[in-house]
Amino acid sequence: MKRNFKSSVSGWSRRKFLTNVGKAGGSLALYETMVALNMIPLPDEWDGIPELPKDSGVGKSVLILGAGIGGLTTAYLLSKYGYRVEILEATSRAGGRNHTARRGDSIVEESAEHGTTYQECKFDNGLYLNLGPGRLPYHHRRVLGYCQELNVKLEPYIMNSTGNLFYSKNGFDGSPKEYKKIKNDTRGYIAELLAKAVNKGALDEELNEKDKNKLLKLVQHFGELEVEKKRGKNSYSYNGTTRDGCGKDVFGAETPNVHFNCDNPETFSLEALLDSNFWESGFYNPMEFEWQPTLFQPVGGMDQIVKGFLRAVGHLVTYNAPVTNVQVDDDGVTVTYMDGASELTKRADYCVSNIPCSILKNIENNFESTFKTAVDRTLFASSCKVGWQTNTRFWESDKYQIYGGISWTDEIIEQIWYPSNDYFSQKGTLTGAYIHDMECGTGNASKFGEMSLQERLQAAKKSGSKLHDEINDEDIVPTELGLSIAWQNVPNAKGAWAEWGCEPEDEEDYNRLLLPDRRFYIVGDQVSTLPGWQEGAMMSAEHVVELIAELKEAVVPEGVKPPNSFEVTTR
Repeated sequence: MKRNFKSSVSGWSRRKFLTNVGKAGGSLALYETMVALNMIPLPDEWDGIPELPKDSGVGKSVLILGAGIGGLTTAYLLSKYGYRVEILEATSRAGGRNHTARRGDSIVEESAEHGTTYQECKFDNGLYLNLGPGRLPYHHRRVLGYCQELNVKLEPYIMNSTGNLFYSKNGFDGSPKEYKKIKNDTRGYIAELLAKAVNKGALDEELNEKDKNKLLKLVQHFGELEVEKKRGKNSYSYNGTTRDGCGKDVFGAETPNVHFNCDNPETFSLEALLDSNFWESGFYNPMEFEWQPTLFQPVGGMDQIVKGFLRAVGHLVTYNAPVTNVQVDDDGVTVTYMDGASELTKRADYCVSNIPCSILKNIENNFESTFKTAVDRTLFASSCKVGWQTNTRFWESDKYQIYGGISWTDEIIEQIWYPSNDYFSQKGTLTGAYIHDMECGTGNASKFGEMSLQERLQAAKKSGSKLHDEINDEDIVPTELGLSIAWQNVPNAKGAWAEWGCEPEDEEDYNRLLLPDRRFYIVGDQVSTLPGWQEGAMMSAEHVVELIAELKEAVVPEGVKPPNSFEVTTR
């Protein structure tokens, strides 16, 4: 029996009731209430690659625009069940933003400042750099599942090691410091201050005597505090910790040694930690869910995922076939594309576009008005990377002892990534910058993309050398073996990911793009809750495949909101 919601809440409207729930309990309470009222279906956990009815696609044709991860996933799924699938790819390579640079590969950009520019990768054979996605979280079950399905071997990706560095222009006398010392000394001082607050009765209203004692024991271990009895009461203080490493002995030698055990090293002062503002520059990013251990990477480069798909559906791809026109009707879609100087036309029962909305909006079309408006208004974020071939793996030396992970800085480069593979070999590749814009605005990535290619490498060397002086040594890090990419300047991307969460129309547009315009569908991380992640592209592909196969109704539940792209990709 259908429940009469309005009468069950003493005359309140559903909207008024939910508004008050949200005011009282916040968004989580509102969400849980809507679930309880069956207004939002709880999403099923991913339990494997979707299964369609056998031969359900026989006699049906699908044209896929773009051989990025979303398009390849769609093609892989549909072709398994008898759909006649073709993929039109505008460029000479598949993968989209899954782009691994190797010797001989080219990077082409177009910008107002410098016109069309070209770079050629000159790395030694066997070395590579992931210009786009570089890691796979353990909870991205789809991408890990497809890797297993496609026999793509994985290895651990190190997001954070305690030897990684942090550099701040205004902190620590302008010298880089180890991640572990900043983290552990900060914990120690916070624990000491909290213990003092408890002892002074500042939390008496919040805690009873039993809980205060438990909290004091907790902070003692949390910050590795020393305890001293004063006036019959425990006094807590932070005086350093071997969690930071080991100090030197009375003769100035490293400990532990044959005579002396590991002892506390010197600590930072609380004032020095606060003056550095370290928390403002990505220092705590490894604690965010998307970056928590364990993470993985494909053995041999992120493009091994693309190669896995191509082993299955590569014969379906037509390369160098940019689309120039899309015409949709109730029975199918007609697409015009270029084959060299010739203009050709294909028609299919369904069309699935993996083309970024930043490009799709400039292709002639007859989209329904709300669909067209949503495509046109979808913004894309700027993001840049720099990579180097290095002739020694200096970060693994006794001087640094860094094996994977990321160092952070408030300089323009923002991050330095150390490779999580081929430890102790002679040479390597170093991601010398991974740069973003501010939330919903311009910032480092926009500025970096406006630089000339040479200026980018010079800027990356200047900033990077503040963490590692070896980066300025041409014998160790040759400038000529550097590469950069500004995704906002890449012709068939024009951005790194959809920038949801910035405009008041985003909710309306995101909801519209989750549904087709007649027989025309959009896939990719751009229409998922994980923009910037391959998991999002696969999530979107599965959604569209299930719509085409009529395994679910083409509706968007109430309460669906777009993701905050800044939070998902950069924090």
